[in-house]
Amino acid sequence: MRRRNRNYLVAAGSAVLTAFIVFALLQWHAAATSRDGALVSQSRFLARDARNAVDHGDAVFGINLALEALPSEISHPNRPFASEAEYALENAVANQQERKDLLGHEDAVESAAFSPDGRRVVSASNDKTVRIWDATSGAQIAVLRGHKGAVLSVAFSPDGRRVVSASADGSARVWNATGGAQTAVFNGHEDAVESAAFSPDGRRVVSASADRTVRIWDATTGAQTAVLRGHQSSVFSAAFSPDGLRVVSASDDKTVRVWTATSGAQIAVLRGHSGGVYAAAFSPDGRRVVSASADRTVRIWDATSGAQVVVLRGHEGSVHGAAFSPDGRYVISASTDQTVRMWNAKSGAPTAVLRGHTDSVSAAAFSSDSRRVVSASADRTVRIWNATRRAETAVLRGHAALIEHVAFSPDGRRVVSASNDKTARVWDATSGAQIVVLRGHTDSVNGVAFSPDGQRVVTASADRTVRIWNATSGTQIVVFRGHLGPVDSAAFSPDGRRVVSASADETVRIWDSTSGAQVAVLYHGGFQIGELPPDMRQRVYSAAYSADGRRVVSASEDGTATVWDAASGVKGISMAGQIAVLRGHRDTVFCAAFSPDGRRVVTASADKTVRIWDATSGAQIAVLRGHENSVYAAAFSPDGRRVISASEDGTVRIWDATSGDQIVVLRGHEGPVFSTAFSPDGLRAVSASADQTVRLWTMPPRDQALIDATRQEVPHPLSTAQRADEFLENSR
Repeated sequence: MRRRNRNYLVAAGSAVLTAFIVFALLQWHAAATSRDGALVSQSRFLARDARNAVDHGDAVFGINLALEALPSEISHPNRPFASEAEYALENAVANQQERKDLLGHEDAVESAAFSPDGRRVVSASNDKTVRIWDATSGAQIAVLRGHKGAVLSVAFSPDGRRVVSASADGSARVWNATGGAQTAVFNGHEDAVESAAFSPDGRRVVSASADRTVRIWDATTGAQTAVLRGHQSSVFSAAFSPDGLRVVSASDDKTVRVWTATSGAQIAVLRGHSGGVYAAAFSPDGRRVVSASADRTVRIWDATSGAQVVVLRGHEGSVHGAAFSPDGRYVISASTDQTVRMWNAKSGAPTAVLRGHTDSVSAAAFSSDSRRVVSASADRTVRIWNATRRAETAVLRGHAALIEHVAFSPDGRRVVSASNDKTARVWDATSGAQIVVLRGHTDSVNGVAFSPDGQRVVTASADRTVRIWNATSGTQIVVFRGHLGPVDSAAFSPDGRRVVSASADETVRIWDSTSGAQVAVLYHGGFQIGELPPDMRQRVYSAAYSADGRRVVSASEDGTATVWDAASGVKGISMAGQIAVLRGHRDTVFCAAFSPDGRRVVTASADKTVRIWDATSGAQIAVLRGHENSVYAAAFSPDGRRVISASEDGTVRIWDATSGDQIVVLRGHEGPVFSTAFSPDGLRAVSASADQTVRLWTMPPRDQALIDATRQEVPHPLSTAQRADEFLENSR
């Protein structure tokens, strides 16, 4: 009996223990689930802030936030993986411009400039030193000491062998840029020397002072050769023209003045600023002057007449520095609002905002190849930036009008573009070199594509013809005539034996690619030519084959896309060739394309959306929203997992083809983007714009490779204050 009771007790104890273990496991699971839920919410919060940071020009801040939201190791996560965070990181990396922080100054940095060969940077600081840095590694090469006051300006000589500096101690000095030895001292100013710069031949130095004068000196002997008088207040900046015959100066008296560099005679007074002018510089051709002012504007002037050409507005604080890029295309400016801004030098349109400095930015300058920017700040740092975003790898220039369409060759080594300048051009996709120009069309070329073997190119034109060309020699092979309106699109079939084209005459036409004979006409609206007057026809903007060549998809002004049986050759009003009509867009559909497996179709519309559809049933699968204006083009990636789109809003965007989430926004074009596509390997993209450029982009890596590479390359971590703002004070 006691043994039986003992068995009952053991069984009861085991049951209690089991219940306790189950309860403990349930509690642990609930706690883990709660913790994971909280971490996922935090990751999404950080991902949102990362995207906002990128939108405002601080991609490095965005990178750091996205990294905080991701596990260090995806295979052994210390926090749940959130796709939103990975996408935010991809976006930040693609848009990163900040490359390197140069740390060492012990007070505000007032000036910085590249050496002529771009290998070094020189900086000047209130800590009374001039410092020279390696522009690649960021290592400090030399510290030049000798000034007894803050150093306010610094620049290399044209040959890169010397450095000139200007100081609050009333002197300007020339130094050997290698050994740091002082070679000349310019004494004569009666107050702080605000700036100093070499002449283009390196034989002279011009200086500007708070004593209201500009002075010119012999760069070797230190002898004063001219004094330019006329300003009524402190002169903050002075620089030579590219030919060395003139000098431009900027003053607290709100004027910019142009002088003869030999006699010192005043040539022109540029009036218009409503505050002191801190900087002025000539354009590379000497025809224009750019100025920066306390009135928060940057202004461009005609250097001869003194007429104001354009006013650049956008800074929220005084602008302390401004300069042209060496290629003359852009202007860079530096402001107390803690930003560096880039502008189109012709139109004045803003092209980029560089954020990252945590105090006033005193100066900014381009490298000699216009590819990098250096900035100096009161936050004691010098920063080096790419002039373009990290994803942008090449800009192809040559067309004389807007570019309508662009495509990769099947091997990804070339790009072909179509333009309103009546030409198509083939380019090297690595170097950006122009290979051949296809001439013969008598009106805009609206569409272009390579043949599957890459040996031919097909073009579609507003001259109502479709043409095939030799992709190497540019020789015209065959002309297809038959369309009764402008032709907007043309593409080869997968076997290269057919060409499909889309036109304003409301038709899609299929042609024999060898003979040029018309094989079939697909009437998009179901009406034959002539049944509707021209003003009632619905333009067909694009047509493309499926990967198996059995179907064609077309996009129309009527707001629909249609999937056709490519072999049907439908004529008349019969709809037998239609497999599906994709309805849902609220405006013109400009583009339609199949996924690589042919199961889906992506469309781009004037209703600002990209949509994904089932290619057989016509059912809508996803709507991709984010563009701020009409979307002109969309295409799947080679693996079908992503979609790329191009818009009137000037951006190219990449999306998750399943969820519809926006992954990357590529900015850089200075006008509407009309066409875009992935490379055959999916690692690059190409786009074409009204800004007359073709741009090549490199896609960021994905998954663990993205996390690892970014952690190694990020210029700096989050600051203590930034961590606190994001509630990360106790995080890793």
